[in-house]
Amino acid sequence: MRWPAHGANPRALYEQCGLAPPNEYIDFSVNTNPYRLPPSAWPNSEEWIRWAGEYPDSEAKELKELLAKQERLRPERVLVTNGAAEAIYLLAALFAGRRVGVFEPTFSEYRRACLAYGCEVKSLLAEESVGFSYDIDKAAAWLSECDAVFLCHPNNPTGTVMPERDLRSLVEAADQTGTYIVVDEAFYPFWRGGFTAMRWLDRYPRLIVLRSLTKIHHLAGARLGYVAADEALISSLKTRQPPWSTSRIAQQLALRFVAMESFVKWVRERIVAERERVFRSLPAGRYAVSPSVVNFYLLRPLSGRTEDLFFYLLQQGIVPRHTMNFPGLDGRYVRLAVKTQVENDRLLEALARWGG
Repeated sequence: MRWPAHGANPRALYEQCGLAPPNEYIDFSVNTNPYRLPPSAWPNSEEWIRWAGEYPDSEAKELKELLAKQERLRPERVLVTNGAAEAIYLLAALFAGRRVGVFEPTFSEYRRACLAYGCEVKSLLAEESVGFSYDIDKAAAWLSECDAVFLCHPNNPTGTVMPERDLRSLVEAADQTGTYIVVDEAFYPFWRGGFTAMRWLDRYPRLIVLRSLTKIHHLAGARLGYVAADEALISSLKTRQPPWSTSRIAQQLALRFVAMESFVKWVRERIVAERERVFRSLPAGRYAVSPSVVNFYLLRPLSGRTEDLFFYLLQQGIVPRHTMNFPGLDGRYVRLAVKTQVENDRLLEALARWGG
């Protein structure tokens, strides 16, 4: 079977698994914010029609300035992109043909993008036995073998993070070895009490930070992200970016929603509470979970086959994310999103019924 490269396409997954999709299912494979803004917060029909008929600002100037202000950066240090995925491919083009390291298991597009541009891709696997963490001394030495590295933080699919001192040590080590270090913070807004590598950009010219605007704001269809980095590097990425990369609709939605900081805080607290409740409510002694700090986590049964659990959940109308294409996981876990209380209860009921 050829497993899908990503989640968020349940009907295709059911088809590939040879299963008829049930009349109703809940997509736990998609890790965007499950809480939507009320209809009153959205544009009216006249605005939608006008935006759809207008060319976008090719520089996304207004949005770039808003993001730069929030991050306390000069606008010249920010590039708005068509989702974080475009940023990843622009960086892969910048690193074409060079040695690129990937901290794994992690988001598959780092590897795919770099291979597409002829890079030699190296892996450093997290240690599952100690909460999917890395030996920092080993990681710092490994950096010297790479021209650039990708680190997802908080990490997808584990939901895990490093202590601040460890990440700072890696950024410092990368600076000393002349290695670019890309820190993908797509899920940072879900992390209560977290820290960001943005604060170190002024000190480390080879540090690059990615962000997504689609995850927390429930705008996956709009495709928006941004890169924050040294001004010269941003200029170089810009030369590789297609014109009108982000649509007028996407820019306008971002301008409307990015400023809603109280909504982000509310979502973050709800996610934390639900994640902790789900972990407490799992049948005792039957499942292991990754120590996630965000809106998704890994889960594996302590007895029985994960693949059997995967197909069972599909049959129950629960769509998990497989981990077949994550090096170091190789299908031994499923990734599950933290969703609303009602949806999470459906998952917990299904997990309690599974016989293993």
